[in-house]
Amino acid sequence: MESTPVQRQPIRFAAALAVFTGLFAVVGWRLHALQIEQGATFTSMAERQCRRTWILPAARGSIIDAKGTPLVESLGTWTVTCDPRYMDDRLGATVKLSNLIGLSRDELRKEFESGRNGRVLADGLDDAAADAIRALKLTGVYVRRDFTRTYHHGRLAAHVLGFVQDNQHGGGGIEQEFDKTMAGIPGKETLQVDALGRPVLTGLDSEAAKAGAHIQLTIDLGIQQILQKHLAEGVEKHGPQTACGIVLRPATGEIVAMASWPDFDPQTREGLAGGALRNNPLTFVYEPGSTMKPLITGAAVAERLTNFNERINCENGAWTYREGRAARTIHEKSGGNGVLSVTDGIAKSDNIMMAKLGIRLGPDRIKTWVDNLGFGKKSGIDLPGEEVGIVPRGKWSNINEGMSVPMGHNISVTPMQMALAHAAVANGGVWMPPRLIKRIWTHDDQDNEVELAVPTLAAQRKMYETADAAAIQEAMTHTMVEGGTGAKAQLDGYTSAGKTGTAEKIIGGRYSNEHNVGSFVCWAPASPSQRPELLALVIIDDPARNGRFGSQTAAPVVQKVLQESLELLRVPKDPSAADSEEKKDKSAAIAENAPGSGRKRAGR
Repeated sequence: MESTPVQRQPIRFAAALAVFTGLFAVVGWRLHALQIEQGATFTSMAERQCRRTWILPAARGSIIDAKGTPLVESLGTWTVTCDPRYMDDRLGATVKLSNLIGLSRDELRKEFESGRNGRVLADGLDDAAADAIRALKLTGVYVRRDFTRTYHHGRLAAHVLGFVQDNQHGGGGIEQEFDKTMAGIPGKETLQVDALGRPVLTGLDSEAAKAGAHIQLTIDLGIQQILQKHLAEGVEKHGPQTACGIVLRPATGEIVAMASWPDFDPQTREGLAGGALRNNPLTFVYEPGSTMKPLITGAAVAERLTNFNERINCENGAWTYREGRAARTIHEKSGGNGVLSVTDGIAKSDNIMMAKLGIRLGPDRIKTWVDNLGFGKKSGIDLPGEEVGIVPRGKWSNINEGMSVPMGHNISVTPMQMALAHAAVANGGVWMPPRLIKRIWTHDDQDNEVELAVPTLAAQRKMYETADAAAIQEAMTHTMVEGGTGAKAQLDGYTSAGKTGTAEKIIGGRYSNEHNVGSFVCWAPASPSQRPELLALVIIDDPARNGRFGSQTAAPVVQKVLQESLELLRVPKDPSAADSEEKKDKSAAIAENAPGSGRKRAGR
């Protein structure tokens, strides 16, 4: 049989050749795109998939008190995370982890089924729990070093210390003011993992974390505890809207205790809402009432317009001053006083005497002294949120500011401003800036301590001549005895100088007879032979029960705080004050029989 010759089909051949040539061209083009043009991109993606980088948290710096007692520390703990996509036994992990980290199986199941890597399952675990989890060798489950911010004394000094937010930044207090200083610098660690996310090579790229700096405060833990204990007692007794207290060293400006109520727990942030956010010693703005009187009287003495022995007619409780067509009458609701020495006028807190001294000074000089005393501007303390108070603007007049400011009205201050102004009197007339930071330091790579610069303080300044300051102090010791408004706050074994204050609050645009701010400032020892060691100021805002005046609400708290604090510091007692209990009894009897006793208006 003859074979049929195969006919050539050049068209089909050409078409097939073209198709295959095109396919090879496409493959070649795609290979070029993948390997040449996008090679670096895919290489990077592959490296990211097989490498994991962990951020190593830095230990936040500690905060310690003046004697080195830790107040706040970042303690080493462990955090458990998981990558659900790399887990090969989610059911087993659910059962095994549940008891170790305190999460229910349902909660763990939700985490594992989320489909997202980097899930945080638990934090704050101790070494034993971390070791137990590691021993399980669960694929996709990791145990990493972390730090837990720990406040060792609960609510103690909460507004001074502040707290740490969820984003690890400081919120309020020292934690906020020195956030960058204490935060440290995080490190990182890179490791290679297999397809199941299991580490196969470590140490590819590692940078150690650098711990934050430590801060030592001037706060004394023992005195802080005393202040908060008795302030809490005062709050319980009088039911105020707010309250606060400050204890400082007049000679150095060191703040040894500072408390604010309402407060909060910086560890759990329980109670951290509303008024508890405010650090009242720095943010509570109030009319100081009679605590202003010794300061303005001292100004009049310094200007040589009076002296503490001068006798001034206090008009038996009613006096009218006229300036042109304007007139203003001041009534002394305590029943009034006749002729008093300037010293007795301070002890009895006579408003008419203060108005007369204010007119002698004149509005311009009073305004200058208000500025020199530190009112209307920040003190410069190293804490956030400080207010400046309210000082009237524009031109002052005798009939308004000239008469009101010496009585502690028509001007608003902060507790810190008032405490520092009185501390200047106790310090021989020298105003010292508030000092809260004692030391800041860190460690180098060899673990050697490295000192860091502390914040620059405001300049100290001379407010009164030494002799004038001593005379003001002497006058203020009379408020503590002989029927003075602070008689019930006399200390046992220490001569003290102090002044009560009660200012009516403005409610609905008018001064209210029912709502007051009571205060008391006092320092000791206050005898010529001893340097004042501590000054304390307490504010009781709008007490609801058991008294309204500063002598009834704030003074007893200050008395207890100073008495216990001086004894804690072992400050030698003054032999001349040994009969203080007898003086207190005598003073109480005099005060009880004084005209209008128990009916004193705001200003006492």
